[in-house]
Amino acid sequence: MLRATILRAKKTFTANTLRVKICLNKRQYSSKPDRCDAHMNELPVPCGPWEPWYKDMQSYYNKVLVIGVAWFAFSFGMMIYTESLYLNFSPPAQPGPPSDMVEECEDIEP
Repeated sequence: MLRATILRAKKTFTANTLRVKICLNKRQYSSKPDRCDAHMNELPVPCGPWEPWYKDMQSYYNKVLVIGVAWFAFSFGMMIYTESLYLNFSPPAQPGPPSDMVEECEDIEP
């Protein structure tokens, strides 16, 4: 009894699966292509003059540029002011002490 029920369910499931696969295969071979080539009619059409929008965007970009340059100058100035960055533009103002003033280390052997 249980075996017959399992076999019937398997047969029904297999038949339904085959029907679904057949339907999917039929759809793949339809005459309509899957994708269409791009066409100029699909591009957006401008409405109104471009100059006001362009000026607004340029003013925004210029503000961002000025703020970025100002922030870089401030950061660079603070790095030099706090001496966290030394640029080595020229040799030091005072040379090192003469060699006769430097104490040499004596090697101590144990």
